[in-house]
Amino acid sequence: MRLNRLTIYGFGKFHDRTFRLAAGLTVLLGPNEAGKSTLTQFISAIFFGFPTKKHPELRYEPLDGSRFGGEIAFTLAGTDYLLSRVDGPRGGKVTLRNTTLNLTLPAATLSRLLAPVDAQLFKNVYAMNEPQLGTVFSASKQELVDRLRHVGAVGSDFWLRQAQQLDRAADDLYKPQGRKPALNQLLQEHATLTAKLNKANASYATYWDLLQHQQQRRQQQTDLQRQLAVQRQIASQYDQQLALWPVYQQWRELASTPTSTHDGFQQRDATALERLTNQVKATQAAQQADQDQLSSLQAQQQLDPLFQDYLLVSGQVDPLIARLPDITIAERERHRLQADQADLQHQADGIEQQYAADGQMPRTFSLATTQRVRQLKSNLTLATQKRRRLQQQLNQLNEQYRQQQPTRQQHKNPLADKQIGWLAAGLIVLVGSMFLPATLFKLAGALLGVAVGYYGVFIVDSSTPASRQQQSLEEDIRDVQAQLREDGQVIDRVTRQLDDIGDAHGLGNIPVDQWTAAQEAIVTWERLTQRLEATTAQQATAAQTVTEFQTAVQRVLPRAAANDLTALITQLKTLQATQQRLQSQESDVTAIAARLKRDQVASDQAHQAVTTFLRTRNVRSTDAFYRQYEQVRAQGNRLSQRAALAQQMGDQQLAALQRVSDQTTLRQQETAATQQVTTLQHQLDTVTEALATGAGQLAHLTASGTQATLRQQLANLETRMQSLTQDWMVDRLVSQWIAATLAAASGDRLPQIVKTASQFYGKLTENRYTEIELTPTTLRVRRPDGAWRSVSQLSRGTAEQLDFAVKLAFAVVMAEQVAMPVVIDDGLVNFDDQRRRAAYRLLATISAKVQVILLTADPVVADELTTETLIRLTD
Repeated sequence: MRLNRLTIYGFGKFHDRTFRLAAGLTVLLGPNEAGKSTLTQFISAIFFGFPTKKHPELRYEPLDGSRFGGEIAFTLAGTDYLLSRVDGPRGGKVTLRNTTLNLTLPAATLSRLLAPVDAQLFKNVYAMNEPQLGTVFSASKQELVDRLRHVGAVGSDFWLRQAQQLDRAADDLYKPQGRKPALNQLLQEHATLTAKLNKANASYATYWDLLQHQQQRRQQQTDLQRQLAVQRQIASQYDQQLALWPVYQQWRELASTPTSTHDGFQQRDATALERLTNQVKATQAAQQADQDQLSSLQAQQQLDPLFQDYLLVSGQVDPLIARLPDITIAERERHRLQADQADLQHQADGIEQQYAADGQMPRTFSLATTQRVRQLKSNLTLATQKRRRLQQQLNQLNEQYRQQQPTRQQHKNPLADKQIGWLAAGLIVLVGSMFLPATLFKLAGALLGVAVGYYGVFIVDSSTPASRQQQSLEEDIRDVQAQLREDGQVIDRVTRQLDDIGDAHGLGNIPVDQWTAAQEAIVTWERLTQRLEATTAQQATAAQTVTEFQTAVQRVLPRAAANDLTALITQLKTLQATQQRLQSQESDVTAIAARLKRDQVASDQAHQAVTTFLRTRNVRSTDAFYRQYEQVRAQGNRLSQRAALAQQMGDQQLAALQRVSDQTTLRQQETAATQQVTTLQHQLDTVTEALATGAGQLAHLTASGTQATLRQQLANLETRMQSLTQDWMVDRLVSQWIAATLAAASGDRLPQIVKTASQFYGKLTENRYTEIELTPTTLRVRRPDGAWRSVSQLSRGTAEQLDFAVKLAFAVVMAEQVAMPVVIDDGLVNFDDQRRRAAYRLLATISAKVQVILLTADPVVADELTTETLIRLTD
């Protein structure tokens, strides 16, 4: 297997970080807390799962709250895979892809790809750090042998643990010099039981006599307990009969209740009479309701004058009545439009009051004008800012110039006092040269005179520091003033352009900084004006519809309230309802008359049914029926009460009470039964006391157990001893068999691993130790002079180098069967400088066969190893 890339979504201090690894040796260099241990744990977690939340220190959850997890791209057997794992149940959610074939594989495929490497083998062999290398120094000889066997036989951890558990189980059963093991305790108990059995054999005759007496007393005790139980039951029955005697007396009194001979007065008969009575009431109520409705219809025959006019022009009015829903909607819409018109007009008037000072609203900008105004405003702002800055600079320069005036008087150059003298000298030389004979001399004298005068006028005065500083300030002031004039011209030009635009669009009276708000208000005003026009047109249409409807109604019905639309609609609806009512009035009167006849027939039949019901029971009225019904119901209640009392006493107790003449006799029988219970209880207590005395004597004789019991206990104990002995032998034999099997399983690879480890160990120690010897009980190394040293005799660093060499040897020898990279996390901190360099050279050598990932804080590694992939974690 070769790891190609590590991508961390969020793990420990890393988030959104990618590391690309070489096929051979990759070095990741960084100081403490740079994330070296985090990367080691990241590789283990992505391959074998995140630890549970019970161990938060091993989970390395991201510190910044980013997504927990990452992915590893690796190559196995010429196929590229991409493994990703994020936070989730059971070690995280796994996604595995075969990127060579672009296939998504099940998560269970990962364990088959990594087999036979599991998390424990990766941690013990392939992931190396200083604490793990240090365990070889503190481990016992047997533990060192087991670790090497684990290296030599893949998957032997489980069987080694099983062998250790079997050895511990065997030691818990038996130890030659132990006292707490179970088998040792059973041996001591066996000796104690043997002594007790010998003592019990000596007192066997006395024990036998006491045992026979105890059996007789137990038989007597059983008979007395049986008699006592029977007598207690008899006494209990008498007690129950005495308690039920008042109930029995009440039952006897209720036995004199006469039986009713009247039929037809049961609950169902009362219900039938109630139903017939309700029918009479219902028919009477229906008859009265129909009579009232008939009177109402007759009273409605009077018609108002408007309806009489309607009857004459119904053909013209009915189409107008059919339009009532539309007219109602039109009137409601007209009122709504009036409210909307007032609101829109109010908004438009507010905008006009604010921006239409001369009665004319400004015009909106075009898109080009808007962009130009925005650019001019920006230029004006920049020019204003620049002018303010130049003005401040000019003020500062003027202040400096003012401060230089007294200073220049105090530090004047002494040669400046002779300026007039120099100028006079120059004039004298110039005039004197005119009197020279030769032209060349005249020219030279004139030049000399001019030079002397120039020096006196300009050079002498400007040669002072104060004059030079003053000239510099004057030049700066002139330059700033020139820039101010130019900037003022720019501001004036931009202002004129903005004024032209404002005048052209009616915004001359509005400040420029309010133009944006004004434009938005103008757009709103135009939109309000358009909506107001549309609302006015809609309102006019609705009003015209209502007016035409009112005119049409007034034309055919002059009596109608044509001016008030609400009253007009009410009148038309009344006309419509009256017409419908009159159309159905004739049929209603006929139907009500028929119902009155039927109601009269039903009433007569209901009265006849009630009369027949009372006559069949020989009563004249319903009140007489209910009086007789109450008497029958009272008799039934007494009979039900008597049956309930009989059920409360029970058939058996009722029959027993009927056999008793009076309560006094029953009480005498109860007293006699109680006295018999007391006598039997006293006899039972005497026998029980004798049994307890005999039991004490037997317990004294059998303090160490009876012969049979002791023999049985001894036999049971020997059976348990045999079972535990078999378990002890099985545990021992299986443990020895596992050890022999592991030795045989690792025999073909272990010698090669030990040989390779010897070579590596020699290179690490610079041939100070040349051979490693592994036997079933010892682990030692040999020096060049032939002397052997055990692990306990080595220094800590040398012992760690031994474990380092063995693990590297395993990785190299098993590279074909177990393809897994070696990850070293600062595992060489206890190596001295020379051996650490030797370890670096050894890692560079084996990286040709096994991928090596070295995480270290040693800066020397950058000079010692020639690797193409050197990653600095601090970058």
